[in-house]
Amino acid sequence: MDDIYHGDFRRLDLNLLVAFDALIQERSVSRAAARLYVGQPAMSHALGRLRELFGDELLFRSGTAMEPTRRALEIAARVRPLLQEALAVTAPGQGFSPAKARAHVKLAMSDPLEAILLPGLIGRLRERAPGITLAVQPLAGPALLDALDVGQVALAVGFFPQVRDTHLVTPLHDVTLECLHAPQQIALPANPSLDEILACPHLHTTYIGEFAGLFDNTLKQLGKSRSIVARTASPLAIPFVLAQTPLVAVLPGIVTRLFRDHSRLRIDPVPIDGLMFSISLVRHRRDRHSPLLDFIEQQLHEVVEETLKSAF
Repeated sequence: MDDIYHGDFRRLDLNLLVAFDALIQERSVSRAAARLYVGQPAMSHALGRLRELFGDELLFRSGTAMEPTRRALEIAARVRPLLQEALAVTAPGQGFSPAKARAHVKLAMSDPLEAILLPGLIGRLRERAPGITLAVQPLAGPALLDALDVGQVALAVGFFPQVRDTHLVTPLHDVTLECLHAPQQIALPANPSLDEILACPHLHTTYIGEFAGLFDNTLKQLGKSRSIVARTASPLAIPFVLAQTPLVAVLPGIVTRLFRDHSRLRIDPVPIDGLMFSISLVRHRRDRHSPLLDFIEQQLHEVVEETLKSAF
């Protein structure tokens, strides 16, 4: 990008270009003044300053009309696009049309959220904004926030107990923790107590990250703990492991939702009052006024309202 010497702008009043455009369009000082809601003396003064600035007469009288000089017409051809671009820059949301937009948006969310939210999001985009494509990256925790900071992703959906000053957070949905197990493998009564859940050996998935950490911290505050005998990095392995081993898994409701059709598994609430987590959408402050991301965020809100809130 070429450097700009900002000192050159000290002799330029950009309002003069607006006056110049009105003068060229109206070919009359009085009509140009009326167009800009200023007095005729003020417009005459602006014309004088423009003549001095460009070193050209710009408009001359021909009979009862004013005609532009060749130099004025050359300048006008460049000033009008400049003013239109200035309007677009200062009002960035006004020109956005989802149906005409062409963009590639990078998102970050966990596998369970992707499985739940992505079908509805893609469906809406294909219908309302077919020129917008998506790419989802499976990031979590600090790595996800780092990706936002460097522009690797534009939007992130997940559980964020801590964000940075550079981030904007919009809550989407609150979820609780649930206990998943196979009754054929391990005996638990319906609606088990917390102690009955903790008495079982646990399967832990590191993929849900902070959810598990907050659960264990909550247990610590209650003077309790659990026995984790196996760990998996993939939530997809959970139903297969539980179906064949006498273990339980404590997971967010958004994850257990994926396994509700698994006939060999049962889901019970984890009875801890007030234990709730917020699924949020995060973007970087530099994108605060992005009409494209505003549109994607609105679609995500609709998907959450339709998919998650109707299911819990």
